[in-house]
Formats: sequence, structure tokens, C-alpha cells
Amino acid sequence: MKLHLIRSCHSCFGTQTDVSWFFTMSQQVVPGKIVHLKDIKNVSGTFCILPWIHIHTIPAGKAAPCCISNSCTTDDGVGSSLTSNLKELVNSEKMKKLRLDMLAGVRNKECKICYQHEDAGISSFRNASIKDFGQYYEEVIEQTNDDGSLKEFRMRYFDMRVSNICNFKCRTCDQNYSSQWEQENKRHKHPTIHFSPLPKNKNKQLIYDVIEQIDYMDAAYFAGGEPLITEEHYILLEEMIRRNRTDIKLRYNTNLSNLKYKDKDILNLWKNFKNKIDIYASIDHFGKRAEYIRHGTEWNVIESNFKLVQNQKFIHLQINTVLSLFNLLTIDEFYKYLITNRLYSCNSRVFMLYPMSSPEYLSTHALPKEYKYKGKQSLERTKQLLIDNNFKNAHIDQINSAINWIDASSIWEEQKAEFRRETIRVDKIRNENFSKVFPELANLLEENND
Repeated sequence: MKLHLIRSCHSCFGTQTDVSWFFTMSQQVVPGKIVHLKDIKNVSGTFCILPWIHIHTIPAGKAAPCCISNSCTTDDGVGSSLTSNLKELVNSEKMKKLRLDMLAGVRNKECKICYQHEDAGISSFRNASIKDFGQYYEEVIEQTNDDGSLKEFRMRYFDMRVSNICNFKCRTCDQNYSSQWEQENKRHKHPTIHFSPLPKNKNKQLIYDVIEQIDYMDAAYFAGGEPLITEEHYILLEEMIRRNRTDIKLRYNTNLSNLKYKDKDILNLWKNFKNKIDIYASIDHFGKRAEYIRHGTEWNVIESNFKLVQNQKFIHLQINTVLSLFNLLTIDEFYKYLITNRLYSCNSRVFMLYPMSSPEYLSTHALPKEYKYKGKQSLERTKQLLIDNNFKNAHIDQINSAINWIDASSIWEEQKAEFRRETIRVDKIRNENFSKVFPELANLLEENND
């Protein structure tokens, strides 16, 4: 079988740009039918290049097509990094089916989050990946067998998380990505979930397999846990330097709480690389609100480290904010703080405002109607703040997308009990007080206000 794709330009990961122009025809394809050269333009709504150039793993061992795919949260994954080598993961039965579905115009359940974002008018990770790795279209399709397996796998994009080591326990996270959450769950029984410790990844062969893929990598994305305190991150980074692959584009999602690890100084290591390092700083608010949402935060430390990194000429620094129930109503206060304190300006990289979808009870969808209205007012004030400070449309588009997202679903009635139970439970464990930190949301905990 010989398949081809038309090319697209290569652009930076993380941009939320419309790529609908990339595919030019709208004729329907027959589900299950293999798509060839003349038909490939017709699967613009289902095709993603990631299953051909990437495999993702979470710290507990599940493998998945990417970091936001269905396998990360709802089932057994497409394989296990605890027992399988890289080739076995890439050519698992589920990965083969996913590729064939994508080429046949079939929406596979693995990709439901991207489809939800796109259906709500928000550009997706799929869109960004199509633009970022378009130069490999012909190569990967040539490597595709009739059964969806790959003759040869070349990892162009690395994002494999082998440890949940983290010094934070963010409210919007869980034990799968935070050792602090795991330890807390072990100490305090959850009312509805039986605790079992996460299996630790001791599959050394997988690390060796990944090291051998360094020669193919265009980009490496390190997240966690917290990557800047993860041993395997430094092993790969130093191996890239040893192999003279300092042209690999490094990208990080980090809480910026630590810039040194053991005898390693991350700023000194980054200086070896030819491209500017992309840092996506996970910051959802400032002050007490930041310390509540991302427990473990010392705001003064984060702000100091942010300013230090901000002043490095070899780093591109960007703020990545998870838009949730916690920060929606005061998002304008957050932006105002950033601008006033010169943490964000019209010359900064575009602020990534990512509307979360899981856990559902903390999403903006879970807010009652009157709170959503207040949230949209806060976003409108944010938009005006950006306009007044000469920000370009690319920055403002983030706000418009967030406004569209809020009303995409309404789930307060089905989620309010879970929201109240979990908020009160975790507050008690951590000696925190939701109502004091977020007085504008305090009534959400009162059942008599329903």
C-alpha cells in the first residue's frame, strides 16, 4: 500500500492556529476504507501525524497515542511501558487500528478531547501537531503497512513520562502525575476510590530504546511529574549533548520551583543547545490563589525563578494556565498582576489559556449558569485589558476561545456533589479553606443555595 499526504509548513508547537486551509476538499470518505493519495485531503477532521512519529507513556506505565488521548485516563492504554519495548508499543493492536481509522475518516475514541475542542471552535493539539511535523507526512505514510503497523518507527517527537516525581499536588492533577498526591492518598483513605500504589517503571530496555531514538528527534517535550527534579530527564539531556544532538528543540512544562537538581544546574545544561529552550510555566494564578490551586507553590519563589528565566537570552518563556472553576471569575485579576509586574507584556509569547476538561467537577463547565456569566465578564475585562496594553490578536484569540468553551457544556447538577465532597475532603487534609481563598465562589459549597 502506498499512501501520500500533501505537505504543510512547519511551525512552533503550542500555537493555536486554524489549519483548515491545509486540506482543501470536503468529500466524504467511506468509514473503514483505506485512503489513498487522491482521497487523503478528505480526512482533515480525523488525521493526526502523532501516531506515526510518537508514543506517549504515563508514569503508571500505560502507553497512549499522545498525552491527552483517551488511553491516558479511561482504559488500559495501547500497551504497557512496564513490560513492552518501544517497537511493541508502537505496533500494538490499538495503535494499528487508530492509524487505520484516521486514514479512513473515522473518529477514534482515543482522540475525543481534540474533537471536543474542535467542535467548540477551539484549535486542538491535533491541529498543532499537523503543522509542527508536516515535513514527515510522505515519510510516515511510506512506512505504513496495510494492517496499520509501521515498518520502521522514527521518534520525531519525544514525550514519555516514566516517573510521577513531583513536589506539588495541584488540585487539577492526581497521583498518576504527582508523587505528592500519591503519598497523600496513601495516608488518607479516599471515600470512593480504593488506593493502590502506582507501579514503578523499572523497564530499563525502554530507556535504552528511547536513547537510540535520539538521532531521529526533532523535539523533546519534558513534563511530569515535575521534569526538573526527574532523574531520567537529565540522563536523556546529557546523552543528547554527548551525541552532539544539541539541535533538538527542547520544550518543558514545569512549575519552575527548582532550577537545580543534585549537582545539575539546568540553566548551564540548556546553554549547550542551539535552539532556544521553550519553557511553558504552569502558573494558574498569583499569591494565595496560586498556592491553593497548585499546593506546594511558594509564590515568591516561583515569581523570582520566573524573572530569572525570563532574562535568559537562550530561553523562550511562556505562561501556560489551566482555566478551571478556580480561576475563571478572577482571571482578569491574574492578567492584571502579570502585566503590572512585568511578567507578561505585548512582546511576550502568546499566553496559553488551556480550558481543562478533567476532572469534570473542576472544569468551567461545572459552574452554575450565573457563575459562568460572571466568568465571561471576567474574560471580557481581560480582553479589554489586553487591547488597552497593545496586545496583538493572537493573544486576544485565547480569550475568545475560552469564552466559547464555557458554554460548550453544562454539568453543574451532575457534578456539584463530587465538587463539594472533594473540595471539603482535600481542604481538611491540607488544612486549607476554599471559601477564604475564593470568596467569589464560596456559595458553591452551600447546598441551600442550589
